[in-house]
Amino acid sequence: MHPAYETLNIDGDADIILICEHASNHIPEEYENLGLTEDDLQRHIAWDIGMAEITRQISQQLEIPAILARFSRLLIDGNREHDHPTLIPTQSDNIPIPGNQNLSEADITKRRDAFYHPFHNAASELLQSALTKGHTPLVIGMHSYTPIMNDTPRPWHAGLLWDKDPRLAKAFIESLSDKGLHVGDNEPYSGRELFHTMKEHGARHGLPHVTLEVRQDLINHAEGVENWSQILVSALQDFKDHPDLQDIKHF
Repeated sequence: MHPAYETLNIDGDADIILICEHASNHIPEEYENLGLTEDDLQRHIAWDIGMAEITRQISQQLEIPAILARFSRLLIDGNREHDHPTLIPTQSDNIPIPGNQNLSEADITKRRDAFYHPFHNAASELLQSALTKGHTPLVIGMHSYTPIMNDTPRPWHAGLLWDKDPRLAKAFIESLSDKGLHVGDNEPYSGRELFHTMKEHGARHGLPHVTLEVRQDLINHAEGVENWSQILVSALQDFKDHPDLQDIKHF
């Protein structure tokens, strides 16, 4: 297992690939928790609560490949361009990150080389393996979000983020809505803003891709993880073989 990532079912059915960039709140010992408390590292600022467990369950049940980051988004954020201003955040949700202040270019390069590049290189290898075998995999970014941000409630049970290619988002929205769920279309964020991983591993190859977001209060406990894993497995079984999701298209 690489320090930067973990892969699951790499020889499994390559028609779907799950990418979970914010799976972990782990910060290596040498970084001294970036000056934060253990309580801080349990909060949403450090990881996407619940999504690692859901990713594992879906990967196991459908026997599909998945890759999960093994480092906190506070150390370096896998869902940002390599030179994005918030690649290494100096604060998150109004909480200053002491260990990320006034970093040198050498400090930033060290984190890119140790965590960011190995994770994305491994994700690229999963995609290339599928493409080499003639598959057109659905690429899904696995995320979760807080029920309230900046005092504003977020009522959706889940949201689907997309930029130029709406195919997979529409399929997910239709399936989840049919199950009686309140689903956001480019909510609570827009895929036209923060969408690096899906652009790199989905859009660049013309593959159907989407960022899935599930509200954290629904999945911050074992029962919720199990429930949403089954909801998402059912949704994927609803549409994964839909003809519109079989083609490589560059939008």
